[in-house]
Amino acid sequence: MFDRSQTVVRDLARGVPEAPVFRDPTGRRWRRIRVVALAVVIPVIVVVMVAVPHLYAAPLAAGGGGLFSRLHWSQLGTDPPVIGAGPLERVLCVRQDGDRLVGADPFTDAILVTFTGEDLAAVQGHPYVIEHYGYPQSPRRTVSLTFDDGPNGADTQGILDVLAAHHVPATFFVVGRNVAQQPDLVARMAREGHAIGIHTLDHAHMENLPFWESQWELVSTERLIRAATGHDARFWRAPYDSDDPVDEKTMIGVVARGQELGFQHMTYGFDTEDWAIDPRPGATVDDIGLPPTDEDHLTILLHDGGGDRALTRQYLEKLIPFLQQQGYTFQSATQNNPTLTDANAAVTPSIWDRALLWSARAEYSAPGVLITGLFWFAVLSVIVTGLISLVLALRRRCRRARVVWPRPEEMDLAVSVVIAAYNEEPVIARTVRSLLASDFPLLEVVVVDDGSTDGTADAVARVAAEDPRVVLVRQANTGKSGALNNGLRSVRGDIVVTMDADTVVAPGAVTNLVRHFAVDPDGRLGGVAGVVRVGNRRRNLLTRWQALEYLSQIGLERSAQDALGAISIVPGACAAWRREAILEAGGYSTATLAEDCDLALTLHTLGWRITQNDEALAFTEAPETVDDLLAQRTRWAYGTLQAMWKHRWMVGRPRFGALGLWVMPNYLLSIVVPVVFLPFVAVITVQAVESGQGPMLLAFFAAFSLVHAVLTACAIALMQESWDNLLVVPVYRLMYEPLRAYLLYSSLILALKGARTGWNKLSRTGAMDVRTVQAAREPVRVRDVAGAQAMRSR
Repeated sequence: MFDRSQTVVRDLARGVPEAPVFRDPTGRRWRRIRVVALAVVIPVIVVVMVAVPHLYAAPLAAGGGGLFSRLHWSQLGTDPPVIGAGPLERVLCVRQDGDRLVGADPFTDAILVTFTGEDLAAVQGHPYVIEHYGYPQSPRRTVSLTFDDGPNGADTQGILDVLAAHHVPATFFVVGRNVAQQPDLVARMAREGHAIGIHTLDHAHMENLPFWESQWELVSTERLIRAATGHDARFWRAPYDSDDPVDEKTMIGVVARGQELGFQHMTYGFDTEDWAIDPRPGATVDDIGLPPTDEDHLTILLHDGGGDRALTRQYLEKLIPFLQQQGYTFQSATQNNPTLTDANAAVTPSIWDRALLWSARAEYSAPGVLITGLFWFAVLSVIVTGLISLVLALRRRCRRARVVWPRPEEMDLAVSVVIAAYNEEPVIARTVRSLLASDFPLLEVVVVDDGSTDGTADAVARVAAEDPRVVLVRQANTGKSGALNNGLRSVRGDIVVTMDADTVVAPGAVTNLVRHFAVDPDGRLGGVAGVVRVGNRRRNLLTRWQALEYLSQIGLERSAQDALGAISIVPGACAAWRREAILEAGGYSTATLAEDCDLALTLHTLGWRITQNDEALAFTEAPETVDDLLAQRTRWAYGTLQAMWKHRWMVGRPRFGALGLWVMPNYLLSIVVPVVFLPFVAVITVQAVESGQGPMLLAFFAAFSLVHAVLTACAIALMQESWDNLLVVPVYRLMYEPLRAYLLYSSLILALKGARTGWNKLSRTGAMDVRTVQAAREPVRVRDVAGAQAMRSR
């Protein structure tokens, strides 16, 4: 019969290497990717270069417009007179024209008014003035209801319903981003005969913006209105406008900007202050005051956006009958102001108008959908998955508590230890001695020196002189997988325990690992994962953070995977393997940098089982600096990506149970979702903070931190860890998310480049917490030297 394990043994003896996953020594793949990227980017750049001038163009601009103003604010003065009457306002240049003093448009030089009477006296000595104008000369009493900040969903719908019921036209100054999100509401406004004006794209403080950005705020909103309604919008109201003459003077530059672009600015005469009253606790409709009725023409400010407008709707039901009883007729701004008659003229939207609406909908609507989707994904992945993992881990713990385990002397197992070492002089002796102190009678401890350039071999030789079970194997540098495979060729045990060179193990760790093989009913248990803890946890915040990460992943995630029979990674720092299983798998693969993950997945494909022991404790030295952490995690992330890609055919396969249907798909999602959406999330987060939604983000973060704290507390109880790990929970995500983003993108770039990567091991310091070392050196339960001799003799 064909014996595959014997073939594998021969391959291991020859040291046949596998081609590294993603490796592309020719560099062709990266060159093709760059060509494709350029083929995509260049047309985008061309489209942007063509589109921007068209989208920015202000067809009504005085003097042709442009990206820079013809008039600097410093020329306007700091105390311009405010003259005239009416809801519209404009900036006039005061100049002498023969024997008269006139007001001319500062951008077209067209004479608009001749100053007389009180106005003449007021403008004397001033280069520029603000003039109010626009009301009709008819003595008929009129009122214009104007609404700012919308459209805003149900609030605007409700206001439109009230206006329709009373057959009252109004004027809506809409925010461009809201138009993009709710174009149907704006179309309804136009369809029902309401006037529509511009309230900028993002409700911006126009006085704080450069001219080119002010131009975009107005022109882009005009185009959005055109695309949504088929009507132009040639007048506007600046956000944060005021009817106070003192405040008006400070707005002269803002009014001038719109005027230069061809837009007429409209203010108001009576502010209901509904925007301030509506959110007050206990406020009622009676708190919103009624306007004076001693004027022929009224322009009233209300709001249909910017918050809950329930009181505004109620106020309209009160205001409209009141003004009708006072003899007022309701008119929109375009009906009530002769100069605005054509301000909402019917137009055919251009391709640029429609393109802007389409792109703005994507920009302003998609983020909301995206955030909602990512929120529920986070809920599912963090909260739901965490709770499921907790339930599975608890169930597993209860089942394990009922198992009666054999003592070391009762196990008929020959156990060897293999350690791959490269420049481990500061730590290797400590690691070997901790293994020799195990309460299980080890057959041998084989240390493979992978071409170290320091005193690693000498340190091992000194320990070997003290205990004959220590075996030193020296080789040229081939990498960790090659060193482990060489160790497999050297060992005699049926069970092989692998440890990292910096690992300190508790005396019972080996016993707790190998006892699973002793009770294995069918001989198909291929590997047992131990529990790795950070031995230098108390060094700094970085090591404490890593300790919490190890605890979360091992205490809950891997415990849950164990309950499902779906462990995907067996840590090389502390594991036990059936040698027969490793040989059938072909040994440790040189195709990936995550040889432990690769081997675990290969064993699953061959029908071997893998489990975890929570009492098999090993303590490792975690990176203490950011640079070391990034170097280590880049290797881990890239290696795991290699292993998952190598075994990608397992995803979705029912024959692999929960591993193929749950664990590996979740890993795939954990890569794809962040890679695709993290840039959007970063932009949206910045926008949310800038728009005052920081408290919402903090609440979201606090909720997740609370859930994480609860899950961490459960993991601490399950794993009998230190409770001070909870202190790191508040900063855990702040460190985890940026690190994950860096690792994902750097790993993908490495994969795409196909560059050669190596072991890149960390330099060891030998640092270990005193109490950790003491825990690892607790009194040995059994020291069966005779048993060890007997096992070596077999």
